[in-house]
Amino acid sequence: MLVGGAFLPGCAYLPWPPAPSSPTPTQGPAAPAEPAPTHPTRQAQAETLRALLDLAERALAEDRLTTPPDDCAHLYYSQALALAPEDDAVREGFERIVERYLALAQSAIEREAWARARLMLERATLVDAEHPGIEVLRRQEQLLANAERLTLELDRDSVRRRLAASANRLAAFGTPARRANARVRIRAASDADGRWIYQQLANAPGERRIRAGIEIGLPPQVTILLLPTGAGG
Repeated sequence: MLVGGAFLPGCAYLPWPPAPSSPTPTQGPAAPAEPAPTHPTRQAQAETLRALLDLAERALAEDRLTTPPDDCAHLYYSQALALAPEDDAVREGFERIVERYLALAQSAIEREAWARARLMLERATLVDAEHPGIEVLRRQEQLLANAERLTLELDRDSVRRRLAASANRLAAFGTPARRANARVRIRAASDADGRWIYQQLANAPGERRIRAGIEIGLPPQVTILLLPTGAGG
């Protein structure tokens, strides 16, 4: 009990009436936190794109076109396409993969490695099934793989010396080479030998011009491919 302003022992002084409490400052709404960026910056995108194109170029140069799947040109161009769908270099990259497969298929056809040629064409199709060059080479492979083959092997020394025995054999062999569906391959030790072999073939009876290609190699030989009926021209 408060008496004459004195304090009762053991009691705390409480002012009366109680002092008004200081008002708590009113705070506005909290500012929203900065959202974490969800997309890389343009500079980071450009650097990533350059790195992917560099990896793709290296893979192309080493014929890592679509294999191995985790380190090949097709993978890197696909990743680059996701970053830059309109980039010309990226789009041209897929074209270059197909063109390389077509070159490998053509080389296999020339060596008569038919299984290899078909594999290269299948892989090109996986990259771009609409590429017009694929169907052209596929028809060529089918025609040549199914062609009838006539082969004449020659003695290298007899050809070099231009002996009549070889000339007569070639003239006799040249008759089927004049057919409309015939393609001729001449293999010789030199270009001069190849031209001489062709001249002897051309002595065969008939009017149609013999279509022949010459390659340098040994032993000398002539191969006549008779394409399936209707494939000549």
